[in-house]
Amino acid sequence: MLEIIVCDNEQVELNHTVNILHSIFREIHICYHLNVFHSAVDVLEAVIPADIAVLDIPMHGFKGIDLGKALKNQFPDIKLIYLTNYIQYCIQAVNETHPFSYLHKPVEKEILKNQIINLIKEIDRTDEMYHRIFYKVQNEQGNEIEGLKLNLKQILYFESVKRERRIMIVMADRIYKFPYIMEELARELKGYGFIVNCRGQLVNLAHIVRVKNYRIYLDTGSVLSLSQKRVTEFKTELNDFYTKTSGGRIQGIIL
Repeated sequence: MLEIIVCDNEQVELNHTVNILHSIFREIHICYHLNVFHSAVDVLEAVIPADIAVLDIPMHGFKGIDLGKALKNQFPDIKLIYLTNYIQYCIQAVNETHPFSYLHKPVEKEILKNQIINLIKEIDRTDEMYHRIFYKVQNEQGNEIEGLKLNLKQILYFESVKRERRIMIVMADRIYKFPYIMEELARELKGYGFIVNCRGQLVNLAHIVRVKNYRIYLDTGSVLSLSQKRVTEFKTELNDFYTKTSGGRIQGIIL
């Protein structure tokens, strides 16, 4: 299901955009959920891991461009669509947040529909790169699945279960196990944002919100250990990851 943020401080324009989006997604038969906001502050306080954000640019106190930058820092893969009457903001928006598109208000349904369709195609292509098939997977009920395709972005971390000679796949809402060698998995997934944090664990850097006192805090509330001897390498990898994915170094995430 696509999670979509819509933010505009003008109620009439907001209602217009929301109604058009509902109509578009019903026509293209895509499962979606709209998160509607009147202010950028409310969006940031909600901390919604959205796929798409449709934002007005000139909002009171906090411009849509700044909101887009903040959302990109939180969720590097989010796609931005800007709506505005002010052409002077276009160059700034393109240079600072690299939006998917920039549309004039009031937005026309067919124009927005075409942008949404193209955007969904791009999301699908990107997501496919992050899918991997795991073999002989055991679910929490003990049933074995010959081949299970999972989105690597949704995996929080892997953990070795030595007594079973299996690796645990930990996701926000479920856990799987499969037979594999941790060293090989770490090598194969390094290019996808996974790094060893301590012996027997491989964490997804995209889910880290804070690192302090040799503890790694994930966006789900889980807390993992960080080996003291890996701190320097881990810090470098984490900063490099966010530099590549969000265009800027994350300050203060490691203390």
